Amino acid sequence: MKKFQLLGLIALLIFTGSCKKYLTVEPATETTADKLFASKQGYTDALVGIYIGMRKNYSPATFLTSSGTDYMAQLWYTQPSTGTVDLNYQLAHHNYTSTSVDGALNTMFLNQYNTILNTNTLLNALSTQNILETRVAKCTEGEALAIRAFTHFDLIRLFGPIPTNPGSKTYLAYVTTVDNKAYPYESYSSYMTKLSADLDKAEQLLQTYDPIVKYSNSTLNRTYSAIAEYPDYFWYYRQNRMNYYAVLGLQARVKLWMGDKVNAAKYAKMVINAVDQYGTKQFSLGIRSNLSAKNYVFFTEHLFGLNVEEFLDGNTSSGSQASQIIQQAKLITDLYQNETSDLRYSLFYSNTTSAFTGNASATKKYADMAKSTSTSPNTNVFSIPLIRLSEMYLIMIECSSLVEANTYYTTYRTAREVTATPLTDVNLQSTLMREYIKEFYAEGQTFFAYKRLGITNMLWSYHTTGEAQYVLPLPTGETGGAQ
Repeated sequence: MKKFQLLGLIALLIFTGSCKKYLTVEPATETTADKLFASKQGYTDALVGIYIGMRKNYSPATFLTSSGTDYMAQLWYTQPSTGTVDLNYQLAHHNYTSTSVDGALNTMFLNQYNTILNTNTLLNALSTQNILETRVAKCTEGEALAIRAFTHFDLIRLFGPIPTNPGSKTYLAYVTTVDNKAYPYESYSSYMTKLSADLDKAEQLLQTYDPIVKYSNSTLNRTYSAIAEYPDYFWYYRQNRMNYYAVLGLQARVKLWMGDKVNAAKYAKMVINAVDQYGTKQFSLGIRSNLSAKNYVFFTEHLFGLNVEEFLDGNTSSGSQASQIIQQAKLITDLYQNETSDLRYSLFYSNTTSAFTGNASATKKYADMAKSTSTSPNTNVFSIPLIRLSEMYLIMIECSSLVEANTYYTTYRTAREVTATPLTDVNLQSTLMREYIKEFYAEGQTFFAYKRLGITNMLWSYHTTGEAQYVLPLPTGETGGAQ
């Protein structure tokens, strides 16, 4: 039997305590677990370190956002002349055995498991600690379990089976311990059972101890100690953390992947209907005014967004630096079907290029995230969206009766400033897939939607897709060259 192997656990990061805002300070030093967990602050520092470590795979232009998986979903143009050596060309053509792709997969794979092992180190420390206030310990545990589930889930979505036909093959290790033994691979069923258990426990803990259940995001995103009962930084900026509603959103995403539409709808509706202490919706769909505020990631939709210090976007309106582009004519006619009034179409720049005839388009989702250039009034837009409210609407549309689906679809499309053509049994899947592409362009989710639905003809692809394209081989750094 194949075994999962690691070279060793990386050191947890520790941070100075004089940060202006939680999750915004770069690492100052590294420390061992024994020293880290000798103080209350050490537990917070460990959790911060895990989130910052996640940036390696979940920042703009990294593999699991606008780069790797989005090239695999055919969302960006690649030049055939560079095909034999270019990573992105090989990804777009699903040539996973090329040296460049294997190297990129290996880096991403190790980053994910390092996050998991650091999370397990924190969970181990929590299980024996006696220095933390109960609510701090339980909230930290809930976040850590949710991170572990989130990270494992993206691994199984990449390297695991098409979920409608999982079979009994073993795929990956679901790692819940920290030791030097080899971790055995799990079947899809066993893996997902462990993942679901983590989510269920995280949900239970955070429902009880997360302040986001009682207070609005606007309150929690204000100046530190805005709430008397929560005097520490730890309790604020919950949208940048795996909070209670992020867990509900991840539950909906996971249940849908597993084909459990009843529970997927249950969790998605819980998020959509969530209200704050004033009876106002806790999350709201993005609107046109967000764009004028240079909040291109629709922060009001974020159930979970990963905070980044800043990101200098190369996709400028001048076009001279653009690296991820698509033919503008294709974008308008094939994807938006000439509905350029769609709010999401405004999230693209028009660029000139020598790569093909006509203008190119590049995303502006991550524009104006550099501190030196940002004019946004809300610094929270330095967050990369990982779970958004709009996905909950798409899940409700897919999992509801046709009458209810049309109600959600109308609300959703109205927010995007376009009319809703009635959904039917015939057009539902194709309409949903088109909405997933428009909604999550440059967010890394499109490939997974294609895989879950078993789509054989991706938009803008020149070849059909099936198991060979959707089930990635483990990198040779993991297998030792054997598959």
